Amino acid sequence: MHTNYIYHNVSPNHQTRNDCVIRAISLALDLDYFDVEDLLIEIGDYYDCEELCVCCYKYLLEDIIGLKSYSGEGRTVDEIVKENPDCVLIIRIEGHLTCAINGAVYDIWDCTDKICDRYWVVERY
Repeated sequence: MHTNYIYHNVSPNHQTRNDCVIRAISLALDLDYFDVEDLLIEIGDYYDCEELCVCCYKYLLEDIIGLKSYSGEGRTVDEIVKENPDCVLIIRIEGHLTCAINGAVYDIWDCTDKICDRYWVVERY
């Protein structure tokens, strides 16, 4: 069975723009969209890079929030989600970040067949 894909756009006014990093992180961590955007801008200024680049969100996820990163080991988003059905995941594929919650991928397009590069498991308390 294929992982459930649910169209979900947390972008203000449901705009479709190049903001997958903000959308995935804000949804997975239950944080305000603009707060995540502001954090990434600050990190981008600090590192002198574009705020949606890998170094910015990796620093936010791992060094500030404390999430552990795992290798996708050539598996698809679908396979990663199926292996972690009761988790909240932030999943990186080439050029895109997405979010999975309890076995469903929430995004503005279905990327479940794409190869996962890295993923982070969000611990819930």
